[in-house]
Amino acid sequence: MATTPDSQNLELSVTDFGPIAKGKIDLRPLTVFVGPSNTGKSYLAILVYAMHKFFSQLFRRPMRRFLVEEHLSDLSEDEITNILSWMQETQSNLEIRREKFFSIELPKSIATIVHSFFLSNIRHSEDDLRNEIVRCFGVDKVEDLVRHSIDKKIRNVQTRLSLCSSLVGTRSKNLFLYNVALNKQKTNKDSSVLNTLPMQVSVDPNILSYFQRLNEIDEEGEQFAKWAVIELLTEFSKAVLSNIVAPLSRPAYYLPADRAGVMHAHQVAVRGLIASASRTALQRDSPMPVLSGVLGDFLEQLVSLTSFSSMHGESQDDSPLALHMEQLLQGTVRVERSQIDYPSFVYRPANWKRDLPLMNASSMVSELAPVVLYLRHMVQPGDLLIIEEPESHLHPAMQVEFIRQLAVAVKSGIRILITTHSEWVLEELANLVRLSELPAERRVGIDDSDVALSPDEVGAWFFERGPKNSGSVVREMPLDVESGTFSSGFGLITEGLYNRWAEISNRIEEE
Repeated sequence: MATTPDSQNLELSVTDFGPIAKGKIDLRPLTVFVGPSNTGKSYLAILVYAMHKFFSQLFRRPMRRFLVEEHLSDLSEDEITNILSWMQETQSNLEIRREKFFSIELPKSIATIVHSFFLSNIRHSEDDLRNEIVRCFGVDKVEDLVRHSIDKKIRNVQTRLSLCSSLVGTRSKNLFLYNVALNKQKTNKDSSVLNTLPMQVSVDPNILSYFQRLNEIDEEGEQFAKWAVIELLTEFSKAVLSNIVAPLSRPAYYLPADRAGVMHAHQVAVRGLIASASRTALQRDSPMPVLSGVLGDFLEQLVSLTSFSSMHGESQDDSPLALHMEQLLQGTVRVERSQIDYPSFVYRPANWKRDLPLMNASSMVSELAPVVLYLRHMVQPGDLLIIEEPESHLHPAMQVEFIRQLAVAVKSGIRILITTHSEWVLEELANLVRLSELPAERRVGIDDSDVALSPDEVGAWFFERGPKNSGSVVREMPLDVESGTFSSGFGLITEGLYNRWAEISNRIEEE
């Protein structure tokens, strides 16, 4: 059931996860990961992707109704009668309301059941979360993601994942949805903690259909009445979950760092996987090739682009974001279908009458083509698009333009997460944030002055390598107004290079 949650940014914390010793981030409309190589940027990005996959699937499958029945068995007949009376009273009030979303004040008796039911569903789904993380990383078991230290004092590590949210209308500052020890089969009793949940739940008008079924209850309809209560409480529990975890309930799409190579070789890769699978029975000792869930999903989505293009057509007018992005390419990108419905990707430069296979286009076109195709055919407002190293094969000027286009996507409602090593990317992000502080009437003469992001819309996080290989620590990067960028340490590298040049030049002059 779709809802409009009244929640702030989610906070994700990890401990001893892959290269990361400790990290805490806010998931904002535009989230940026920066830091040296091998410090866990991709690890955390894949984890965010896994969380999206888990929660979006959780919303699509039926919640565990038997848990509602367990909680209902603890209620007296009078309490059930009171709940039914409240439901009937609420129905008459809701029929007057016609807005898209509205809030319902839950009585204490119902809130207690909903909260208990909600917690039970969360605790029963922890194994599903672990399985999704294993799939996305392409490992055999979740223990393979534990960061083991050579320090005997901290050898008994416990990789933990925490997800909490601050909700409007609650007394508690933080609502801990998950606090899971990933390398343990069971969570400690106090590990999943939800403090006071909101008494008001934002719901969709479609919930009226459940209330209207109450009219079918007759004097002998006790079993039906119980069913109606179970159905309605299930919907309220989904609403509570949606209010807390949104936007994790929305789909996510991951464009890996090697996306251009995958697009060029996806036909060969798929054929190779099929051939390997067909030979497995003859070569039992040959291991099956294993793909991470991230790469497997990307390949699957590339194949499914043919169905997207056939359903929606290749009109350039249906996606302004894709059209604007193609202006950077100075041409258009399309998906062509073969006779067996397998995709091939082509690029037509501006003012050309013929197409080029994408593999014959420039590396810049190959890098940006997946972004264009995803914006045109897949990604919708509210969804998350994760892009690893968007600056790859882009001239600095093109990096700046590309970041402005991503900002336009964010303003349209699409959430973006990027990993980057580019100083140009950070400097333009700083410009976009700084521009938001300038009134519109004072922006005349500034390029793309209508593209700006507020400080609340951008979160930059630095992955800093710890001493003596103790694991990286993730910290938020503040915007340095004096230097005009986020404090990433890139300036120190520039300074070091200049000092090296000066030393070499001085010695040459001494000669």
